[in-house]
Amino acid sequence: MALETQQQKLATTRQLKAARALAGLTQKNLGKILNVDERQIRFWEKRLPTRPHKRRKLEMALEAAGVECFTTPYIGVRQKG
Repeated sequence: MALETQQQKLATTRQLKAARALAGLTQKNLGKILNVDERQIRFWEKRLPTRPHKRRKLEMALEAAGVECFTTPYIGVRQKG
């Protein structure tokens, strides 16, 4: 597996909020996609999950919605494509 795919791309709560907004998802919609309550999404938007598999699950849901997070050369989000 390449180093790029091993690194966490979701680095900040602001990045998570921006990615969700860019994807056109509400907290409730993202919660349904991830099979968690929207309160969990609100919590993660205040404090990112520390477990790598939970962050990766968030990243994958956002990527499926057409948005990717990145940390190099700076932290941000963009539409895929």
